[in-house]
Amino acid sequence: VHIHIEHTFAALKGQFQSLHELCLKIQNERDVKVAVYWVMCCIILHNMVICCEEEMVGIIEPSSQWA
Repeated sequence: VHIHIEHTFAALKGQFQSLHELCLKIQNERDVKVAVYWVMCCIILHNMVICCEEEMVGIIEPSSQWA
């Protein structure tokens, strides 16, 4: 499971430069929440792109970078 999580984060970091060097000083619980929400937003955007590409099959060329 640990390796799957590492691969997932590597893929997300490759697509979202903001995650590549997420520069947040974690000093309290609020800072942890900000970091978690940032990652969650990137995951949601990733899934939205995949869904949109699936709906557009035959209309647009899919982006292999997102899979």
